[in-house]
Amino acid sequence: MLGDAEIVKAGPLSTVQDLGRLDHEAKGVRVCGVMDRLAASIANRLVENPIDAPLIEQTLMGDQIRFNQPARVAVCGGDAEVRLDGERRTTWQSFLVAGGSVLSVKGMAWGVRSYLAVQGGWHVKPVMGSSSTDLAAGLGGLNGRSLRATDSLRFQPTESLSSTSDLRFSSARLTELYQRDRTTVGLRILLGPDLDHFATRFLNRLGYIEFKVGSDSNRQGITLEIGSNEQELHSALGPDIVSSFTTMGSIQVPAHGRPTILMADRQSTGGFARLGKVIDADLPVLAQCRVGQTIVLLPVSIEEARAASRYLDTVCDYSRLES
Repeated sequence: MLGDAEIVKAGPLSTVQDLGRLDHEAKGVRVCGVMDRLAASIANRLVENPIDAPLIEQTLMGDQIRFNQPARVAVCGGDAEVRLDGERRTTWQSFLVAGGSVLSVKGMAWGVRSYLAVQGGWHVKPVMGSSSTDLAAGLGGLNGRSLRATDSLRFQPTESLSSTSDLRFSSARLTELYQRDRTTVGLRILLGPDLDHFATRFLNRLGYIEFKVGSDSNRQGITLEIGSNEQELHSALGPDIVSSFTTMGSIQVPAHGRPTILMADRQSTGGFARLGKVIDADLPVLAQCRVGQTIVLLPVSIEEARAASRYLDTVCDYSRLES
């Protein structure tokens, strides 16, 4: 028998997401899915779910949710103020919610997105093998849209709920993983296939040029602002290419000269020159960068990118969690 939880008050943009609608990009279907795979995966592991179980992605401010049956939950990601029946609770740690209790995820002192996982996973009808919400197409998640007050979500209560130990993720690791002690965030990139479309001077100065996250950034793409003293970024070939595939982290540079890093809700193809791709291990960092954050792009080798991904995989392993 499924339990249910009611949205008493919804945040500005909360959606049901999992790891995305994979294997359908050739048909023009967006992948969608979580923006910060690290935080989402750890939230699911803290409640002993598979890492691809559906959870709620909350943006800047979370939701107020009444659980009508007992549940074990975890909130990971941005530094949200989390309260259970008014009592402060710790993020990056699982805890028990009694039936009838109200969980409130308030504003975030740092970061952009938090993830609410429930033991057993949130139950919504999968579309093309995924529970992720595609806001542009209006499919997946809860009726293809963001959560609203009075919405009801179902979850699977676990028989051993009361006897399961709380798990936590070491908060000391978060500073390192998210570069939280740095005023300038370094994003490692693999240089792209269209480098002949970019000016040599611009390419030579990568790693030194400071960009800032633009105010029009969203789940589709993170726009980078560049100083007015920078000269033309493109070569004589210009910004346009034959439309080609995209992937999460692809850096396109349109004619206006503001690089756009494609994210979870990206289109499946694009026709602008690709400077490169943010490596997978640094995408969680980017997903938590607020408007105005200073960023530098640091070219690395494919070997360095693979090593960084292996390291992040070990961080998400169960052995890194503590009871």
